[in-house]
Amino acid sequence: MLFSKNLHLLFLCLFGLISGLFWSCGSVEESPKTPEKGLVERPVLKDGTVELGGVKVDFMFPGRSIQGSLLLLPGWNFSRTDVCENSSICRVALDSGFVLILPEMGKSIYHSQIFPETREDWREYPGLKWVTDTLIPRVQEDYSLLLPGENNFVYGISTGARGVAQLATHTKNIFRCGIALSGDYDQRDLKSDNLMTGYYGPYEKFRDRWEGEDNPVMNVKKVDFPVFMCHGKNDKVVPYSQSQKFFDALHGAGKISGLSPVDTAGHNYGFWDSQTGFAMKMIFLHKKSDEPGPFNTSQQGKQ
Repeated sequence: MLFSKNLHLLFLCLFGLISGLFWSCGSVEESPKTPEKGLVERPVLKDGTVELGGVKVDFMFPGRSIQGSLLLLPGWNFSRTDVCENSSICRVALDSGFVLILPEMGKSIYHSQIFPETREDWREYPGLKWVTDTLIPRVQEDYSLLLPGENNFVYGISTGARGVAQLATHTKNIFRCGIALSGDYDQRDLKSDNLMTGYYGPYEKFRDRWEGEDNPVMNVKKVDFPVFMCHGKNDKVVPYSQSQKFFDALHGAGKISGLSPVDTAGHNYGFWDSQTGFAMKMIFLHKKSDEPGPFNTSQQGKQ
């Protein structure tokens, strides 16, 4: 009798388990709701770190509806989270509804390739091709972000600003505008710069590398999106003349651009943080959305 009771209980348990499985399967097989017209279906997204092509990338998601994506390019030997820890741009962008994408670029100068003369200990760092051929396609495929025609923006400080200019001349229809703070854009004027010679070799021997596809000023006609620059005139690391020269070249080529000089500013987070308002204003000016931002405008022109 004890055995039959246990068998009966076992039968009931198995029946409940099987019923639960059928119920669960039935709920999974229900037809998905048709997404609203114009909306992109995205996977479930949450903050975290992934490796793309061997490079760590952080994703930070807003606590509200997504309004766009902001790729943040760090300066030379800055960690990927340095800008978030030392300025307000990440907090403000997240509060405004932007997904943040932060790659670990290390000692990159956003170079297009490695040369025989490139320092051996710098060859491991990702360059421009990793951004264009790995980061962007993988983010598009895996996260449905950085898709053409969406509200995608790129922001860079110091060497990261050079990265913004490099993306402006090497991408098409991805970014709506770029924000470049304290960057260098024409290495011909920096012939003794250790970073440039460390990647390209000496200028006197390899002028084609210094003046070729890695020189934003020389390739200004290829610029695909508006670039807005800020630079301190008291910068002792990267001369202000670099931004002025790139702005003049952009203006001469008929490209939408802007330059905000600050007389007393140097090359530091005190200055870069002070330009968060400028950066977000330029982003909202070029943001395409039915939801108005604080700086939305239907007009576009030289800033």
